[in-house]
Amino acid sequence: MRIDDRTLNRVTLERQLLLRRSPMPPLEAVGRLVGSQAQASNDPYLGLWTRLAGFALADLSDRLTDRSLVRASMLRGTQHLVRADDYWWLRRLIEPALARGRQAAFGRQTADLDPAELAAAATELLTGRTLTRPQPGQNRRS
Repeated sequence: MRIDDRTLNRVTLERQLLLRRSPMPPLEAVGRLVGSQAQASNDPYLGLWTRLAGFALADLSDRLTDRSLVRASMLRGTQHLVRADDYWWLRRLIEPALARGRQAAFGRQTADLDPAELAAAATELLTGRTLTRPQPGQNRRS
């Protein structure tokens, strides 16, 4: 059986929760979407608000606080909101592409750094606190 373009379009929009607001909770919605754009801080809130009936800010904030949802560099190397249990298998799949992108963007600046040491320094810098985007650069070694 062949599916016409209109039917395919409707099915795609339904799967992405874009035809009507759904009663499903944010954790289930993000899992269904696999990842939701989160490049700007408001993007995941707006994306879920447009998709979910009765959505409130705390519905997402609480899931970020309890770490059942995470915001991380994922698809296309941009920030996405994903379920924590999906993060690990997705990250393993995309790690080679992210490493190539990181090398292309920061290869000269990080050429003399061990990636594990860089990750450890970043972990130390970020553990137990939240920093604005400019703050990590203000704390770097000269």
